[in-house]
Amino acid sequence: MEIAQSFLTLNPCYRAGKRITVKGIVLHSVGCPQPSAEVFVKKLNSTEAKVCVHAFVDANTGKVYQTLPWDYRAWHCGGSGNSTHIGVEMCEPSCIKYAGGAKITCQDEEKARETVRRTLNASVQLFAELCKKYGLDPMGRNVIVSHKEGHDRGMASGHGDPDHLFRQLHMAYTMDDFRRAVAEAMGKAPEKPAAEHRCGGGVQAEKTEAEQMTPRAAAQVFHIRDSVSLSADAVYYGGKEMPAWVKNDIWMVKSVSGDRVVLGKNADGTHEINSPVNVRYLTRPVGKKQTENAGQMTPLKPSNTGGKTAVPGQMSISERGVELVAKYEGCRLEAYRCPAGVWTIGYGHTAGVKEGDRLSCAEAAKSLLKEDLKKYGNYVNECVRKGQIAFPLNQNQFDALTSFCYNCGNGSLQRLVTGRDARTIADKLPAYNKGGGRVLAGLTRRREEERKIFLS
Repeated sequence: MEIAQSFLTLNPCYRAGKRITVKGIVLHSVGCPQPSAEVFVKKLNSTEAKVCVHAFVDANTGKVYQTLPWDYRAWHCGGSGNSTHIGVEMCEPSCIKYAGGAKITCQDEEKARETVRRTLNASVQLFAELCKKYGLDPMGRNVIVSHKEGHDRGMASGHGDPDHLFRQLHMAYTMDDFRRAVAEAMGKAPEKPAAEHRCGGGVQAEKTEAEQMTPRAAAQVFHIRDSVSLSADAVYYGGKEMPAWVKNDIWMVKSVSGDRVVLGKNADGTHEINSPVNVRYLTRPVGKKQTENAGQMTPLKPSNTGGKTAVPGQMSISERGVELVAKYEGCRLEAYRCPAGVWTIGYGHTAGVKEGDRLSCAEAAKSLLKEDLKKYGNYVNECVRKGQIAFPLNQNQFDALTSFCYNCGNGSLQRLVTGRDARTIADKLPAYNKGGGRVLAGLTRRREEERKIFLS
């Protein structure tokens, strides 16, 4: 790995020189088909720049361009992670094209995968060195995260990188694989290593639980788009616990690599997990798998009418809820940088947005908002499924929590609701009215309206 110091001496982050205590590293990708790190270095070395990261990884060479001292505070993830984490951007293949949001098309997938593997290999080495330098455990909670994971955990803005590349280039690669590779580069054996490491340079086979599979499990062969059921003792490939609702559904195979099977959508098409599982936990389903509620009537689809209780874990935001979010987000049809330096458009939409983007009308912005809100509604549904919300939600409560989650993130949502009754949640909502340590009038009004709707 080659590291070239290319400090952005004109960038406001460098000039401020604010130090952080490094607690982790965020892996980003640049969000455009530009493989050259030098292009970004040149662009961001300006007093007018609104964003800054610690390093870029060149996609053509794997060379690392360090743009800030590692313990300087950067503007790289649009959230609290700026104050705790180093930010590293992987440059992206020139043969991809963004087709709206984080959706990409690709002229040459094999070339694109090779390019991404090159940046991943260099990033693994860089992250290993940084973990050693700052005494970080690469397998620790929130130590190494992607921008997407950072957003899911309430510490970053709503981007999907670089996970969107792995998924859309059909790489069967996850951030768990990346963390394990970093641990291996540091000479630390993960508790449950992957059977294969496919991040460039061929395949390195390792002994895993697969070598101890029973003859029945070893004989199982699955293919893309096969339907599969999960055994009661199933865990995710890296050993992480699997929720009961996942084990109680039927899933479609998205990719297969040795004993590692990635599950995509469920048979009903209502959920998508994109998660790897060891083949030993899979069987071919015989009819629809029964849940803990077997024998009860099939629940009706949730109602979007105010005040009516819907089926737990299956709700979606109502038009009233959409209007609530739209009211406080405001609408801008031309891309702009938010106070955190993130390109934004419409009603707070950020995924894949770049300078110069425009929307044709307010309805187009509203459509983007509705799509974004599905994700945040699912975070609320997940809290119900996990038992973090222990009481049945009505539509008004669901709308209020989805609005809150869209504004404050999934991490704040979980902290707000876990183990609390409805009244306590309502009473705690107004406390989330600060930005940059200051009480903001707009957030105060939003929390009060969310609380009013929650209690109605």
